[in-house]
Amino acid sequence: MGVGTPGGPPGAEGRRPRGWTDTVDEVRTRGPGVEPLERYTVDGLLVRDAEIRVMRSALGRVAVHWHDFYELVFVIAGTARHVLNGVEQIVKPGSVFLLTPTDFHELIPTSDEALTCYNVVIDANAAERELDELLPSRTGWPPAVVESFDEAEPDFRRLWDESVAGRPGSAALMAAVLRCILIELIRRRDPTSGAAEHEPPGAQAEIRRAVLYVDRHFREPLTLAAVAAQAHLSPNYFSERFRQSTGTPFQAYLQQRRLRFARSLLVSTDLGVTEVCHAAGFNSLSYFGRAYRRRYGEAPSAGRGF
Repeated sequence: MGVGTPGGPPGAEGRRPRGWTDTVDEVRTRGPGVEPLERYTVDGLLVRDAEIRVMRSALGRVAVHWHDFYELVFVIAGTARHVLNGVEQIVKPGSVFLLTPTDFHELIPTSDEALTCYNVVIDANAAERELDELLPSRTGWPPAVVESFDEAEPDFRRLWDESVAGRPGSAALMAAVLRCILIELIRRRDPTSGAAEHEPPGAQAEIRRAVLYVDRHFREPLTLAAVAAQAHLSPNYFSERFRQSTGTPFQAYLQQRRLRFARSLLVSTDLGVTEVCHAAGFNSLSYFGRAYRRRYGEAPSAGRGF
């Protein structure tokens, strides 16, 4: 998303992704067919060995994009249409949402007032480690948008203040405050879930974690052996257990996940079919076209939403 004033220790500014700017007027928008969907990277946003960075942003329109990091956003002022994975929502003061590396989104302000937010950039490995510990068996996470979360503003302000001050112990304090925010989000999603919930040990828990891993990383060049290693199982045993658990062979599950993402992009963005093919994790346009026709009974070009 576009960014206003960055917080964090000296040297954290670094190289910003394209589209991250210092003023609302400079936020670049993308016209139909002009550029491919952008992926903002954590390079230049986090200093070496840092896992969290907090920014206070004043945003104009932000074109559709995704990140290779997790981003936790709290809206301070203004309203906007937030199109997340093709689904439109209204965000306003007190709204909070957590974006994962598999989400794509855009923001369209609905008033003359800039959308002012706290943006918390979280290293993907750190975020997933935290979420795995807090809610190992989660499904449907994260919640799309949590509204009326005004009581969280002091916590976000504390994160911002600590990131700017850079005092001794700030990193540890920021991690603790962020953990508290995530716990509250989990409780709002499901009051019966919490930090005390843990999977029993065993292969079934490992398979569930592997499914989550695929859901987070499906756009990457995943192999059965690599995902089996994530589950600490042999490829053959993992393949059998994965099929038993999901009802679908591994490669079919991975392809279906990529196709669902591709269809969402086709319906809700102006990206070309080739761009969508590669954005969804397919290497071959012809293979993507055949797989898409088998799944949806039509060519990818017929799935446009406009």
